Amino acid sequence: MKRYMKYARFVSLALGAALLTALVQKIGWQNILANVTQLGWRFVPILGISGLWYVLYTIAWMQFLGRIGDGIGFLDLFKIKVSGEAVNTLTPANFIGGDPMRIYMLKRSFGVSQGAASVVVDRTLQILAVLITILLGVIVAFLAFDSEISDNIAYGVPIALTVSLAFMAFLLVHQRRGLFSMILRILRGLGIRREFSEKTVRRFEELDSHIIDFYSANHAGFLAALACHIGGRLLGVLEIYAIGRAVSDEFSLFAALMLSALAPMISVVFAFIPGAFGVMEGAFSGLLYLLHIDPSIGITIQIAKRLRAALWIGLGLLFLGAHNRNKVFDEEGMLAEAEQAAAEEA
Repeated sequence: MKRYMKYARFVSLALGAALLTALVQKIGWQNILANVTQLGWRFVPILGISGLWYVLYTIAWMQFLGRIGDGIGFLDLFKIKVSGEAVNTLTPANFIGGDPMRIYMLKRSFGVSQGAASVVVDRTLQILAVLITILLGVIVAFLAFDSEISDNIAYGVPIALTVSLAFMAFLLVHQRRGLFSMILRILRGLGIRREFSEKTVRRFEELDSHIIDFYSANHAGFLAALACHIGGRLLGVLEIYAIGRAVSDEFSLFAALMLSALAPMISVVFAFIPGAFGVMEGAFSGLLYLLHIDPSIGITIQIAKRLRAALWIGLGLLFLGAHNRNKVFDEEGMLAEAEQAAAEEA
């Protein structure tokens, strides 16, 4: 199975590369190269924008973890957040790979159920912030192009967005009531799994209790965390705007918002292509063409975003490697202390 998955990823990546090659030939690599060259040193402050949204995401996560025991230092949590997102980017299943890594890295400071509960809430709020950003983009687009939008888009997009927001509301409501205990009951009811070990049931109950406690006892923390996630998404809009403006004066904040709303939808639909490679460049260029803006700017924005992502991935992997080395040292230190204590007793 893994062999076929690797083959499928290779094929999808090759298709994305072929699409990107055709797109570059259509637009002209000279235009793209000129845009990238024009971006130049401006990429450094643009990179700082992504650092700011990682700060906001870390603050959001601390709203949950800061209230448990002695909590965790901001810098340590920042490193774990960056490492988890690096694994997310490199894993085909996205956050299914990076979020367990975050739980694993939290084990030095928190219990598994506490760490898992914090990651579940953090991911829920992040997805909700993405949907809110898309909703904002859709509203602005409908106001701007009311007479030019086809019936399929006019009805299809709002329906899909309404269903997504309803699903998020469902998750939030049931997280307050015990989502994972409900999942166990559903699995039993469907006959998929009749019995669960007492240890498994207890772990799910602990997980639910931590999530319920956060939602019921920390309303201010919930709102602060959601605001930080929304702020992070809006910084993503600012990043696109900054890149576009560095290349062309015709690029607008409206175009940046449209691209920001489009990006997560493309990522979901084309999740089978690593990083939506080629597809994202085509979507950005196509949307800018419809907005009567030079489509080569779309590829330039994606080049800058992918370069930024590569730098943060490298930093995240460095943090992850340092964390694993520190864990080994801690375990060796504990072993040495145990051996010394045993020797003294003897």
